[in-house]
Amino acid sequence: MVRSKRKSEKNIEKEAENKNLKKPYDQEFELKKLRVLCIIVNRYQGDYFINEFAKREVGASFLIYGTGTATKEIYDILGIGETKKDIVLSLVKESDIPELKKLIKTRFSVSKKAKGIAFFIDIDSIAGILIYKYLTNTKENIKRKLNNE
Repeated sequence: MVRSKRKSEKNIEKEAENKNLKKPYDQEFELKKLRVLCIIVNRYQGDYFINEFAKREVGASFLIYGTGTATKEIYDILGIGETKKDIVLSLVKESDIPELKKLIKTRFSVSKKAKGIAFFIDIDSIAGILIYKYLTNTKENIKRKLNNE
């Protein structure tokens, strides 16, 4: 008896059904909510945060150089001495926020030159699973627990 090497129509239909039954990533695996952390500090202070975030495996951090455009009188009124700033933008997991807040607060208390402003911005969505995994530094997928368990 010679078997055909071609797949039968039934096998092809079963494979198609199995592919269609695959759940979306967010229903099958745990997702970690992301937020953008923005820190504005005097020039050359941003490197500290970039290095510390790398140690804590923050997925992505960017250092942008900024310059103020207000008049000298406004800077004097607000007590802002330096017009050149570092702007640090980092994508952080919501679960890491308490630790990062402590780090920022500690750094801001070092000296007057190390002070700055920090705030978080919510992220509503990210396009693509691979991008999400990169930004959250996901090394392994953690399955969601079913309600029945």
